[in-house]
Amino acid sequence: VEALSEGARDQLYLSLRLAGLELHLDEGRTPLPFVADDLFVNFDDARAAAGFIALGKLAQRTQVIYFTHHHHLIDIAQAALGEAVTVARLS
Repeated sequence: VEALSEGARDQLYLSLRLAGLELHLDEGRTPLPFVADDLFVNFDDARAAAGFIALGKLAQRTQVIYFTHHHHLIDIAQAALGEAVTVARLS
């Protein structure tokens, strides 16, 4: 793991978190919300889009809340998921 870049480590960690939650849901357990804060800050745009697509699929099974202060990530999420994205801006 030490040989991976910070972005690759973040991707690995996210994949493990998603797999754990999918297993939890597949076992018929109570759905837990997935709350994330700037998961994709170390991802390039293509990988961030793929990450949002993965979160969109998860959102079909449980609530997904994603916090960011990076405005370009909002654009990427909306491009990847369309109207499935609800943006609430906090001032």
